[in-house]
Amino acid sequence: MVSNTFILSMAISAIICLLFPLIIFLYFKRKEKLNLKPFFIGMIVFFVFTQILEKLLHLVVIGNNLISNPIVLSIYGALMAGLFEETGRFIAFKTILKNKHEWKDGLAYGIGHGGIEAFLIGTIANIQYIIYSSLINSGSFDTVLASKVPSSQIIQLNQLKELLIQSNSHIIIIGLAERIFAFGIQVALTMVVLYAVRYRKNIYLFIAILLHALMDIPASLYQTKIITNIFVAESFIVVYFIIAIIFLSKTKKIFSKEFCNITLNG
Repeated sequence: MVSNTFILSMAISAIICLLFPLIIFLYFKRKEKLNLKPFFIGMIVFFVFTQILEKLLHLVVIGNNLISNPIVLSIYGALMAGLFEETGRFIAFKTILKNKHEWKDGLAYGIGHGGIEAFLIGTIANIQYIIYSSLINSGSFDTVLASKVPSSQIIQLNQLKELLIQSNSHIIIIGLAERIFAFGIQVALTMVVLYAVRYRKNIYLFIAILLHALMDIPASLYQTKIITNIFVAESFIVVYFIIAIIFLSKTKKIFSKEFCNITLNG
């Protein structure tokens, strides 16, 4: 049986992952008069570049076991996440958002980008797990999924079943904290890419890709069981989040200062 406390924790986490980005956006929309276009473009670009393009590459590389070494696999996953997401940002600001290069546009885009990630990983995933938990507790998990799921996935689903039964609420709390930390980091990375586009300093695109990869490597190492302690993996994200918040607190001044310098020199 999956405990009711664990199911309730998943439900609360799903709601927070949905509402948190929206509340942040509405707050800054009122305070900074954010535009809706960068916000929605951030969501669309994230979905296209990570859920379609990146996953197609993973189907080829991981699906065909082209990389077997777990450390190399972790590095590959982290680098591809950085490459696809930051390139997506770069292309968006170069094309669809070519007239939206103000600080507030980067903020809106970053909230959209980080928000849809929180929704897909935090809300949709938890809803799926709640449904699975309900099936487990009703005794119909095996019969329902056996008729709808390919036999090749049965082992994975049985592993998921055991994981849900054995998990405690602290895992959900850690996951929720990770979503909030990742959200802040995503907004900060957006500012780095926007800086690269607005001031034609493309080196910052590569810096953003590397920073993104560094952010993802601890999680990748945990997934491949190289790092076995979840608190060790999450401690890296906490440090990155603190750095991201400090950076974000200075970005408005950075953008204004650079704009003034360009105006005076021009």
